[in-house]
Amino acid sequence: MEQQNRQVPPMVPPESYGKRVWHIWGPIVIKWIIGIGVSMIAMGVLTMMYVMADQDAAMAAVQSEEQMMELYGRIMEKYFSSAAMIEAVGAVITIPVMWYLFHRDRVKERQMGIIPNKKAAFWKYAAGLLMAAALSLGLNNLIIIGNLSVMSESYEATMDILYSAPLMVQIISLAVLVPVSEELVFRGLLFKRLRERGTYIQAALYSSVVFGVMHGNLIQILYGFTLGMMLSYLCEKYGSVIAPIAAHIVMNLLSVLATEYNLADWMMESNMRIGLITIGCAFVASTMFVLVQRIEEKPDAAGASEENKEVVV
Repeated sequence: MEQQNRQVPPMVPPESYGKRVWHIWGPIVIKWIIGIGVSMIAMGVLTMMYVMADQDAAMAAVQSEEQMMELYGRIMEKYFSSAAMIEAVGAVITIPVMWYLFHRDRVKERQMGIIPNKKAAFWKYAAGLLMAAALSLGLNNLIIIGNLSVMSESYEATMDILYSAPLMVQIISLAVLVPVSEELVFRGLLFKRLRERGTYIQAALYSSVVFGVMHGNLIQILYGFTLGMMLSYLCEKYGSVIAPIAAHIVMNLLSVLATEYNLADWMMESNMRIGLITIGCAFVASTMFVLVQRIEEKPDAAGASEENKEVVV
């Protein structure tokens, strides 16, 4: 970690204040606009479906406030039951936009002579993925043990809504598309753009705070911040956004399967069981962290020119 903090950030051409702000916050704003747009379209489509299916009820709702609220309640119930699918649609639209911006940033780095970190060997990804899975499960266990979910009604409501979809929809949406979308935004763009102008710890802290706050409730803010720091570290050490993407997919897939097969209920049957599993998660996560820390991410002087010819993913 100290090695990252001592690294001198590369020089970047001077820009106006507005351009600097947009350069950092642009991807977040674009993702937010896409999400709002998809949600509004989904709500409009659901409303039209109900109106066309029962025009008499729709006309009655216009004349009666009580029936209007009843119709609105049915539409919202359907909207929430489709939340995972709506998230998937938003991610499908977001991913190519963010991938274009990410690729453009890498081209600019190459043109400016910025030497990227070395890409770690594929077999070394196992340590990062195990660390992510263990940390995710351990943090979830601490939330369960501390009964922290009762502190946030919105947290429980969000979990109930997202994990009510069919399993295959959850896997495709929550475990694949959403992680790819979020990692391109928060690590591929926000973290890397901050990293161009500052130290590793500054970029990791800032991007992780934003990542946590975007989740919208206290439990997920803390959870998102912690995992955001870990994902930023993987991005830095592995020299590729593929590392945090893969780790995020593993964590979300674990969460989906754990919810589907009631892993939390099984662990909570015995205080000893959940306690030992949580301690085991801490041991695995810390051990894998040591292995990841040994990865040498700085480019070799001899190979720097060759590295600079490639657009690093």
